[in-house]
Amino acid sequence: MEPDEIRKALARQIEAEVERGISVWTDPEWNAAALKFLGGDSLGQKAGPAGRAAGPAAAGGAAAAPAAQSRPAGAAPAPPATRVHPAPPAPHARVQPAGTPPPPSARAQSAPARPAAKHPFAPPPPALDRDPDWAEQLARVAAEARGCTKCPLHESRTHVVVDSGTGSVPLVFIGEAPGADEDAQGEAFVGRAGQLLTRIIAAIGLDRKDVYICNVLKCRPPGNRNPLPEEIDACRPYLEQQVAILKPRVICALGLIATQLLLESKAPIGKLRGRLFRYRGIPLLPTYHPAALLRNPNLKRTVWEDMQVLRKVLDEGPPARTKIEDVPEKIARPPQAESGNLFS
Repeated sequence: MEPDEIRKALARQIEAEVERGISVWTDPEWNAAALKFLGGDSLGQKAGPAGRAAGPAAAGGAAAAPAAQSRPAGAAPAPPATRVHPAPPAPHARVQPAGTPPPPSARAQSAPARPAAKHPFAPPPPALDRDPDWAEQLARVAAEARGCTKCPLHESRTHVVVDSGTGSVPLVFIGEAPGADEDAQGEAFVGRAGQLLTRIIAAIGLDRKDVYICNVLKCRPPGNRNPLPEEIDACRPYLEQQVAILKPRVICALGLIATQLLLESKAPIGKLRGRLFRYRGIPLLPTYHPAALLRNPNLKRTVWEDMQVLRKVLDEGPPARTKIEDVPEKIARPPQAESGNLFS
């Protein structure tokens, strides 16, 4: 195949991908430069998602075209490696086509490298039926929890970890218990698993500061061991108050322990995830804990499927055709004796 034919084929492929919303590079100017270098203007093609028409072929483009021959027509092109420069480039410098605007400077590692991708979700629905002073009620529950000494965990904790997020969006994520990072900072889900949860929430068009994130336990068990029954019983009232105040449209249970505790089930998480149940009358969707995704990235696709269901329920409520299921392998709790019938 002749070099000009290769260049035209690559330019057509880039244009088709850009029109489908796929960028060869995340920066629009680099996409425009790629089309410009490959002769997109001579083909009458658009420069890229920024809407800038490509001008005449960049200087040096014809000379660099043979380098494109080594790539198959179906491969995404990279900026040409051979350029005419007045001086050799500095070490590790990015080589760009002549006349191409430089890419944006690198941002701090803690900030996203590019603006978040567009998502198909509309703004989330507002919370309904809450008391006008719901935020003050949450603050009172938090103050009470921070002074709690109902179980031995208060002796080893650094901070009581009540929550994270404002709860302005009626969606609640519930995990098992704080870890070392959470205990140190006093905020739920701030470690590596929490950072991944932030990205998961962003993937469904939400900001974690707007949802509500908490745990079944408010204090870290030593060594991150599983919660003990007396610890769960001590913390249960705080969680129940949080949910009652927030009146979420849907709850997401994160991981096996939280799911089993909330649903009072001994079924495995693989049997429970992605299905809708109820917790105190509110739709609850279990999924894998973000920490499990760090250990096994293959679970990310499964969690993404669960998150799409979660967002749909948040927006629309449980579909009429979707049955809220009965909890499998339910743990039978012993009946409590009624007052006055202690010996019945």
